[in-house]
Amino acid sequence: MARTPLLDLPFDGKKLRRARVDAGLTQEDLAHLCSKTGTPVSRFQVVRAESGKFRPAPDVLGAFVAVLNCEVDDLLTPSSEVTGKSA
Repeated sequence: MARTPLLDLPFDGKKLRRARVDAGLTQEDLAHLCSKTGTPVSRFQVVRAESGKFRPAPDVLGAFVAVLNCEVDDLLTPSSEVTGKSA
């Protein structure tokens, strides 16, 4: 089975955690709700994404966005922080 390519986006696990907590969800809740959207996500994936050890594939990121009712940009590091430039 072919693996889905990793995103080349500046995904920010801390922002994922903040959005999850703001939504009142546990890591297990987020994984379960993502899986209900048709994209299997495990609690382990959520833990690793929040800790910065896992960059979600596009389908997983899409499930996070759908469940958390946010925009993709809400889970990314601003480009100025990535490049080290000040705004």
